[in-house]
Amino acid sequence: MQPWGYIVLVGAVTIVYALIMPARAREGKKTEQQSLKETEAALELYMADMERENEELVQLVSSIKQQSQSNQAALTEQIKDLQGALSEQQEHSKQLEARMNEEAETVRQLVTSIENQAALQPTIADNVEHVVAPPEVKPKPVSSIKLRYPRLFELHEEGKSIDSIAKTAGLQRGEVQLILQLAKQEESV
Repeated sequence: MQPWGYIVLVGAVTIVYALIMPARAREGKKTEQQSLKETEAALELYMADMERENEELVQLVSSIKQQSQSNQAALTEQIKDLQGALSEQQEHSKQLEARMNEEAETVRQLVTSIENQAALQPTIADNVEHVVAPPEVKPKPVSSIKLRYPRLFELHEEGKSIDSIAKTAGLQRGEVQLILQLAKQEESV
């Protein structure tokens, strides 16, 4: 090819390149703008999430504050009730203490009265002893064996045999004989 053909060809390539360059630059700007828009959208979403979480935290803090205030009010009411009960108990305690003091005074008076009467009693008792002395009566000893086995002695007094008494009482024949002999010995003493 001739030199002028090369020049035309280089000129044509330069023109085409010049036309393509601004299109590429526009595409680069478009991708840059799109990337910028995507970044802005991501930041906006992040900010929206942060705002939502902040609102939730504010609501949570306010609910905790309300709960603590209601708990504090309930505790204050309980303290007032307990203080009232305490003052009632203190008043009741004072009344009981006053009663105890009155009762202690009454007991002291009774003790003094009894001591005075005890001082007079020996002289009266001496006079009464010289007048009448009651005779001593010895009580008749009660058989302890008969008290322990009343059913056995009832059967014996009815005239039952030792074998039938043993069966009825649920004892051995020898035990029944021994109990009857012990009862005879107690009676003889």
